[in-house]
Amino acid sequence: MARPTATTVDRRERLLDEALRLLAEGGLQAVTHRAVEGAARVPHGSVTYYFGSRDGLVGAMVDRLARDCEERVRGLAHDVAMAVAPRGAAIDVRPFADALIGWMDDGRLQHLARFELELAAVRDPRLRARMTDTALTFWRLCAPIVLAAGSPDPERDGRAMAAMVDGLLLDRLAHDGADRGLVEAAVRHLVSGWGTPADGGPPA
Repeated sequence: MARPTATTVDRRERLLDEALRLLAEGGLQAVTHRAVEGAARVPHGSVTYYFGSRDGLVGAMVDRLARDCEERVRGLAHDVAMAVAPRGAAIDVRPFADALIGWMDDGRLQHLARFELELAAVRDPRLRARMTDTALTFWRLCAPIVLAAGSPDPERDGRAMAAMVDGLLLDRLAHDGADRGLVEAAVRHLVSGWGTPADGGPPA
């Protein structure tokens, strides 16, 4: 099998770039072979050549989003886990709020594209399986944070934390008024309280 040339790799990545932009701007219905090829300014048939089918293109978009997001989130998750590990110590949430805001704002297009895929996955069992597999990566990145904060069930609580971050992200993308103070308050709650059940009873 021939090794991909630089031109081949560049063209494939350009197709993915434009497919993700179209996805973020118009949803999955905007991601057609011709639209992607036209936006990338490549010959007709390029999507089929590089991805085989529309499903192949969608799968490649999922993989790209997961890779790019993990690269940005991994370091932040590690830093937060280290900060909360000394139990009872005061935590300055400001740098983490700044980092979270940067992640939310700098990756706006990628976040919109992912949410479009998440919504499409509600009605598509195959895509739902792919998105769930991808989400596992981020749930696991949150697990060391809640474990350091005292969680008795880091797998469950890591998923809960990831869902809360997604809710904060959606709020910032879709609504006005999600200012820095709100993000700081959210981060403060996200990194505390995982060791004690809210009702005072045993963990679920």
